[in-house]
Amino acid sequence: MQNRICIVLVVVILLWLDHSWASKVKKVSRKIPRARPCLDIPEEILEQMFGRLSVGVLNAFHHTLQLAPVERLNLSCPAGRRLTADRKSRLPVNLLSISPWAYRISHDPARYPRFIPEAYCLCKGCLLGPYGHESERYRSTPVYMPYVILRRTGSCVGGRHAYTETYISVPVGCTCVPLLEKDRPAQRTNQSLDSTKVKPGLKTFHTNPIRKNT
Repeated sequence: MQNRICIVLVVVILLWLDHSWASKVKKVSRKIPRARPCLDIPEEILEQMFGRLSVGVLNAFHHTLQLAPVERLNLSCPAGRRLTADRKSRLPVNLLSISPWAYRISHDPARYPRFIPEAYCLCKGCLLGPYGHESERYRSTPVYMPYVILRRTGSCVGGRHAYTETYISVPVGCTCVPLLEKDRPAQRTNQSLDSTKVKPGLKTFHTNPIRKNT
């Protein structure tokens, strides 16, 4: 009889300890705060924050995103290419320029707009020579314009990422400019070296200066 009473007491004590331990674990788990993920602001709200300026900008880069398949390829400098009138009429202005350029899409998930078209020059020089040949006396250089964007700050406010307005420079096209003075001596040296080379099949003649009879 006593053994049964002892066994019952042991079982009761074990149940009580298990219950108290479980209650303590629940209290501790309740005290641990859960890390809430920081969500991004919906696109509609970002567009409203961006203001009226975003309308023109969005149309511009949406148009660039819908480029023809040929224009999305990595184009090369179209130097010396003779185009017919029909072909020229179908090409965009950026490929008919003496400093032709193309577009590539810059993507940054931490800004708004996420996608921005950027221009890059196709030629090192300018297509000023006969039949559109590339002239090295000039160079093609990008043209930049200020561009307003919303940049993610990294802080979380009310469970949402915070953004701040900032300005960046974006290349929008290319133009032709003369070489700088510091670049011209090297070019003249190369031209003088080329002029001293003897072409195959030609002979060189050395003449003595003519002296006048006094």
